[in-house]
Amino acid sequence: MTAVRTNILQDPTAARRYLAAAADLSSELTSVTARSAGQVLARVIPGFRMRGIEQPLSVWDLFVVWHWAAMQLGTSSDAAMRNRAHGGPVFLPWHRMYLLRMEQQLQRHSGDPDAGLPYWDWATDGGDLPTTRQRTQRLWSDTLLGRSRGTVTAGPLAAHLVRIEERDDGIWSIPPRPVERAAGTQTPTLPRSSDVRAALDNDDYDSAPWDASPSLVTHRNLVEGWVNGPQLHNRVHVWVGGDMLPGTSPNDPVFFLNHCNVDRIWESWMTSHGRSYEPGNNEPGAPAGHRIDDAMIALLDASLTPRQVLDPGTWYSYDVLP
Repeated sequence: MTAVRTNILQDPTAARRYLAAAADLSSELTSVTARSAGQVLARVIPGFRMRGIEQPLSVWDLFVVWHWAAMQLGTSSDAAMRNRAHGGPVFLPWHRMYLLRMEQQLQRHSGDPDAGLPYWDWATDGGDLPTTRQRTQRLWSDTLLGRSRGTVTAGPLAAHLVRIEERDDGIWSIPPRPVERAAGTQTPTLPRSSDVRAALDNDDYDSAPWDASPSLVTHRNLVEGWVNGPQLHNRVHVWVGGDMLPGTSPNDPVFFLNHCNVDRIWESWMTSHGRSYEPGNNEPGAPAGHRIDDAMIALLDASLTPRQVLDPGTWYSYDVLP
């Protein structure tokens, strides 16, 4: 059997399982400390130094560090907003690999090898709603994610702790604190179903110059949200705000709900357009780290290539595609 990823608002079991894991994995301390993590990152990120206090890091913290580190690693040719996980073709396959590793942690925590990450359909259950309802819908109640603005101090995620924080001078190891949000303060609305449909209707996965140019109208760039941005994926980060804004955005468990929905959109696109990916290995001008057989940046478990994740059927499926 494989995992089935379901809508968090329609599957109470999946919701409880995920929120319990988010809280517990943020308290499950590992042998990795802030100092030892900093020493590893300093080998690959020039001038890197982990600031703040020395403390053991949790399983969840390691995912936060992994995401932030991938954003610091450039490609063979510089382009604004492009790194080894964003701003180019690898955005979707890298996050698919990243989600798989978190899903494996969810399965370990729950003891259910078929447990799937839930997704948040932020169009149907967000952007399609009146603006005043988007911030007050059931997702943001104390039975699920907790408040959409301010510090999360009630509900299952009251126990979810943040230890790694991005600041202007890099990442800091800080005394554990709750998640913080500022929904709707920087952009008033979430993406709509019509925005999702525009991305699904685009026939090109990606194309040169393989970057985040607003004029590059391809499926990947539309889903990532750079065209008339912020849209789709990017807009969700900006709308939620708080801990969802910086490179340490996985601190907020809503990160994985957002990216699970992004992956669901990509999976829908591939069911109608074929499991294709660009650029190939020999594409002139294609950035290293974004080609189909390039190893993707991994800090936890083995690295995968974009080609290896094009068909997720051996790992999971979705209950319904957009």
